[in-house]
Amino acid sequence: MILAALFFSMQLKAQCEVRNNCFRGGELLEYDLYFRFGLLFTKAGVSTMSVADAQYKSRNAYKMVLTANSIGTAKAVFPVADTLTSYTTKNMVPLAYLKDAHEGEDYRTERATYDYSTGKVRLRNINKKNEHLRYDTTLVSDECMYDMLSIVYYARTLNYGSMKKGDEVTVSFLSGRKKVNMTIVHQGVEGVQANDGRKYSCIKLSLKMNERAFEDKNETMKVYITEDMNRIPIRIDSKLRVGSTRVLLKSYKGQRN
Repeated sequence: MILAALFFSMQLKAQCEVRNNCFRGGELLEYDLYFRFGLLFTKAGVSTMSVADAQYKSRNAYKMVLTANSIGTAKAVFPVADTLTSYTTKNMVPLAYLKDAHEGEDYRTERATYDYSTGKVRLRNINKKNEHLRYDTTLVSDECMYDMLSIVYYARTLNYGSMKKGDEVTVSFLSGRKKVNMTIVHQGVEGVQANDGRKYSCIKLSLKMNERAFEDKNETMKVYITEDMNRIPIRIDSKLRVGSTRVLLKSYKGQRN
């Protein structure tokens, strides 16, 4: 029974392994964040995404960190200071996810850990608000499952060279206390202007998922990633129930290619 469990655990991990040729430790991406009420986008914050070579429980790993902070008028109205952290193996198998969110007067945390020892993905998520437990839940899946940050890096590693307009890929990820399926649809190639003064040839992706926070379930987000081997996210558009957001690349360094 022990050998069988070990075999299925190794088999599942192998299925979840992804060859990463797009990024490496040392990559840093910086973004400007915009929010739209009515017709105009207003700059509301700044964000960074970084990758570092790290150790997780004595294993070689990637440590991925996303920060988002409100600025100016947006900060005065509703201050936000969020940090998301994901650990994955070098082959992109998720290991852990941490979220620290300071939003207004509230402080929320998530601590999620992955376990593959039973031949399934067991993802335990402990969620607290202002140090009080909101829920402690475990999701079990026969398929690979990602979190809100590792799924971004996973999406960069897809083999877009073998895809054509209209092709799609479906992947599962953790959203609070439930598993959500997201469909990534290839929408062709388009030129996109970034905030570093350059125009990039980008693969346009349409992301679909049934989440209450988003207004359009048929197209939750539009994501534009560079057509080169780095697959850098240049622009992300989202339609929320309370308005629209836009994320634009401002600078980058430490690219793999």
